[in-house]
Amino acid sequence: MDKKIVNKNRLIKRQRVFLIRRIVFIFLIFIIFILVLINSPIFSIKKLNITGNKILSTEYITGELNGIFHKNILFHSIERSLAALKENKYVEGVTYTRSYPNTINISIQEKGIDYYIYYNNEYYIFDRESELVDILDYKEEFEILEIKGVDFSAGLNIGDKLFKDDSREVQWIRNVSELLDLNNSNINFDYIDLTDIYNVIIGYNNLQIKIGNNSDLRQKFNIAINVINSNERYREMSGYIDVRSTSYPVISLQ
Repeated sequence: MDKKIVNKNRLIKRQRVFLIRRIVFIFLIFIIFILVLINSPIFSIKKLNITGNKILSTEYITGELNGIFHKNILFHSIERSLAALKENKYVEGVTYTRSYPNTINISIQEKGIDYYIYYNNEYYIFDRESELVDILDYKEEFEILEIKGVDFSAGLNIGDKLFKDDSREVQWIRNVSELLDLNNSNINFDYIDLTDIYNVIIGYNNLQIKIGNNSDLRQKFNIAINVINSNERYREMSGYIDVRSTSYPVISLQ
């Protein structure tokens, strides 16, 4: 056999061995890099940014996700950590994004709860469609209205509705809820009294806001809020603000 051909074959073989060794070496370096990365404190989850929560406190959510801290942000299953939170009765959905190197942004979509009824030492929590969401034996710090002046029994189960969908009461609840969503004032109303559906009363501290029927609701709310904010002392007074006639509101406070 030609000596040149033998040398050429040996050279090709050496090149192949060198290439294989080089690939193995690079692969090992990559594995080592991944292992170092997994254990690097740089990518250890240290912070949660939580938004969208009005019912559930940030402290509660952080406590539910306590196990996520110090996990690697690149490889840890965030979905698995969020599973328990998604099962909460007040949670409609949860989404998240990663902010490298160590922060998880969590957005909470909560079920809308707007009202409660206090009955037999329990708090029945309803959404704006009058569906029963929860029953509590203590009062949470929810900024929601109490419903007064309606017939109520403890026979409702979670998911049942307090009123029929086409009832005047539900129409009131929806309308007031939509207005309160737009309320950016510092006035948080306390209750809605539906004893007389044509002469509805909204409560704030010791004041009664006489709303009347559900015409011109937005204007009536604005008048009441403007009156209360016109004098700091009004917040501590008792009496009523009658806005049933938006042209001639009546104020009787002491």
